Amino acid sequence: MSSRRQSPGPRRTPAIKRADGEPLTRADIQYDILHHIFTDTHRVFTDPYPLPGEARKSKLSFRDLYIKSIANSPKSTKALRDKMSDSPSFAEDFAMLGLLVNVGRINTTMSFFPEMKTTIRTYHPIPSLQRTNGNLQDAPRIKHILKTGLLEDEAQSPPTTPLNLLSRIKEGHIPSTSVTNLIFILSNHTASIGQTHFAEDADFTDLFIRTDISSVSRARAFLWLCFNYLEGSAVADDDDYDNETVENPFADSKRDKAPSLVMLTPEEAILENIDSEEEKLLAEKLVSQRMLIVKSQSNKEVAKSSGKTFGNVSTIGEDSELAIHASGDEAKGKKRALTKGSSKANQDGVSQDKPRRSRAKRAKDLHVARDASEDDSLSIASYKPSMPTLGRHIRRMSHASSREPSPTHVQNSRYAPYSKSIKGDKRRVLDLTAFPPRTMLEHAWSMVVNKDPLVDSDDDVGDAYDHSDYLKRLKVISRLRGKAPTPDPAESGVDLKDY
Repeated sequence: MSSRRQSPGPRRTPAIKRADGEPLTRADIQYDILHHIFTDTHRVFTDPYPLPGEARKSKLSFRDLYIKSIANSPKSTKALRDKMSDSPSFAEDFAMLGLLVNVGRINTTMSFFPEMKTTIRTYHPIPSLQRTNGNLQDAPRIKHILKTGLLEDEAQSPPTTPLNLLSRIKEGHIPSTSVTNLIFILSNHTASIGQTHFAEDADFTDLFIRTDISSVSRARAFLWLCFNYLEGSAVADDDDYDNETVENPFADSKRDKAPSLVMLTPEEAILENIDSEEEKLLAEKLVSQRMLIVKSQSNKEVAKSSGKTFGNVSTIGEDSELAIHASGDEAKGKKRALTKGSSKANQDGVSQDKPRRSRAKRAKDLHVARDASEDDSLSIASYKPSMPTLGRHIRRMSHASSREPSPTHVQNSRYAPYSKSIKGDKRRVLDLTAFPPRTMLEHAWSMVVNKDPLVDSDDDVGDAYDHSDYLKRLKVISRLRGKAPTPDPAESGVDLKDY
């Protein structure tokens, strides 16, 4: 015979499913079990959030413990805490809704305030939990508040299983965790909790779903589980005589175990979770209010879209502001078009006048350059301009080098490790008369700015100014070599007279 354990059957989905705008009745949320849980007066739960000067071992009822856990969550807003403090009825209603989210009865796609605008959630009024005008928010925010409501000593590594909770109790951590985290753990281990404590008659989530079990017995069983995993196990281990047993006030008087679940007949089950007439009227009122808000929002969207299309034409009197904004946007658009057109015209004018001014400036620069160069054969050492003149030359050369790239010189970035390959004949003779003259100082500055010293000179084609500089250097060398001792021109292979 195989000893393999049979896999459990498919788990029932505890989440409530209703259409958008449909109210949640008392039967939907099982209001009677919530009422019995939050009206229980046993002050047996240790307060994990003592006030300054208050004893650590003070006891609270489950209602006060759960409300205090929500208020101390770091994700609870100040408005929510103030509303819960000012209105005990709202605090209890919000805590009941939070417990439904805690056990998975409320889907995270549900919202509970009529002004909701998003389309990814559905609106559902809950008349039995809306005794005040407080904002019940939506399920994702409530779940986030509950998830972050951990104790200080468990923030880094909170317990995640029922065995972790019992181990913390043995170590002296009482309560073992926050009440909201406890309910998340019990919901995640609903089948094992049922097998351990209810003899497989019911799972943990069945306490909030099954209508054939009385609400009173389900509420008592829930409180028994909370005390058992927060304060201490009801039965001590047989091998540990030093471990004192803790009496669970919610256990059966005959046996110190989980309370029995009382079954109901169909006739008896109908008598539970009955909506009052006031709640039915409130549900109709909230649904009508939601319909008006949705209609108003749709009208605004239509007016907004039509305002974008037709400018200042608006057919809805309530949305006159939208028409004004649309006309203002149209006026801004025309102003931008005019500004763009005028700027384009100015640019065209500038582009037409720019060549004329640049040619005039270039002629002036060339005139100054000719005046500054008294003799092309002068070397840099013999050229000694005054400081103002030198400053003007440097500024003029820097502007000229940045404004006018050399006609035949391929510029690379300075100190580039690799040079670009140049195709064609590298030693072609250029026409020197096509380029304006340049002094040796101007040429030296141009070489400092544009030449890459890391590039091999054999690979550098050069331009007309480089050839002119080479000729000047050859003339100087020819005059120096004309003096004795001078080798025979035939031996050098170069006829210096050609230069």
